[in-house]
Amino acid sequence: MRIDTKISFVVLLTVVFLEARMHVREDLASLRKVLFNYLFPKDPGMVRVRRLEEVKTVNNVSTLDFIGLVERYDYIAEEHYITTEDGYNLVIHRMSGTPLHVGQKQRPVVFLKAGAFSSSDVWVLFGPGRDLPFLLADEGYDVWLGNSRGNTYCRSHVKLSPQNENFWRYSYHEIGTKDLPVVIDYILNYTNQKTLHYIGYSMGSTELFVLLSMRPEYNAKIKLGICLAPTAIWKETTPLLEYVHKIIPNFKEFFYSNEIYEIGSLSSMNIMMGRTLCADNTVTQAVCIAIMFLIVGSDPAQLNTTILPVLLSYYPAGSSVQLVDHYIQNMITKKFQAYDYGYFGNYKQYGQITPIIYDLNKVTVPLAVYYSTNDLIATKANVLETCRHLPNVILLEESKLLNHFDYISAIDIKTLVYDRVMEVIQKFNNKI
Repeated sequence: MRIDTKISFVVLLTVVFLEARMHVREDLASLRKVLFNYLFPKDPGMVRVRRLEEVKTVNNVSTLDFIGLVERYDYIAEEHYITTEDGYNLVIHRMSGTPLHVGQKQRPVVFLKAGAFSSSDVWVLFGPGRDLPFLLADEGYDVWLGNSRGNTYCRSHVKLSPQNENFWRYSYHEIGTKDLPVVIDYILNYTNQKTLHYIGYSMGSTELFVLLSMRPEYNAKIKLGICLAPTAIWKETTPLLEYVHKIIPNFKEFFYSNEIYEIGSLSSMNIMMGRTLCADNTVTQAVCIAIMFLIVGSDPAQLNTTILPVLLSYYPAGSSVQLVDHYIQNMITKKFQAYDYGYFGNYKQYGQITPIIYDLNKVTVPLAVYYSTNDLIATKANVLETCRHLPNVILLEESKLLNHFDYISAIDIKTLVYDRVMEVIQKFNNKI
């Protein structure tokens, strides 16, 4: 009788213990899901407005849209809508008039494309006399600015919702082969011109290389390519991507297993954190600066700390987990190639069991390349290795000062880079 009682007690205790462990696991899983939903929100929850007075009437998680950012300086801006062959609805922007040039008919077209996790907004945050689009518009150029599928302006598809995993199944391969050609064609048709100048910053250059290697006929549509801190071939690893790969070796699988397909979205939480933690006169601003310098390179002389909350109200602007995974794959293989889906996936996507190698010899458009030895992302070794495979680099200019973000935010970026870019475009126009 006693033995039976003891056995029953042990069994009961075991059942209780196992049940408690199951509850703990369920609670931890629930807690992890809540944490991931907080860090990677599926609903951005932010408000985009067009006038400053509207900002004062809504909550703190609001930003001016592109047109609002431009029109506050009495420049004229437009929004244009394009649908890609695979159904993504893109929004691109145009600066169609300035206080200096009103009613001018046909002007040379310049198209600007920013880097990963960026939107067209990052080009126009600081205004005339400082930002490249304003400077170009003041010189009489017809300025267009692109956005990529999945960023804050392009979270729309003819069939798929951003809540759907399949919406986020893309990398810079699809941006280069599907977004970029339809945008270039739209701009040229709209302006009734045959060619344009292309300015790509960081991944904006990557997309150009992908497009021209896969569809070389587009070389004829671009007069001149300006590449600011371009990324393509990884001769040496970037510290950030190397660290990410070490802590999360199966990057895509880790996020997909937690139902996370988008990364770096422009959300109310990110905006509030940037405005609160990175503002002047806060003890946490030093942490913000340290993290930024750790990722992109240190350059305190060119950092205006006051702009950090502004910059972080527009960046990051969102992209796919697969895009980051594509960069990691290329970093590991040290090849500039399409996304690797595995043998069967590659055969379905590309008609071969290995990823397509992008042939940079097909990029015949004249290129002016700007890079910095202080850039931890587009490192000197990687840029020079990329240029070694490009057949028509007409200018290769090195800086020893700039980090990767400086091409958008440096205090003296106008004199250090932008003036020189406009000079190259003007000289190139005069030769033709």
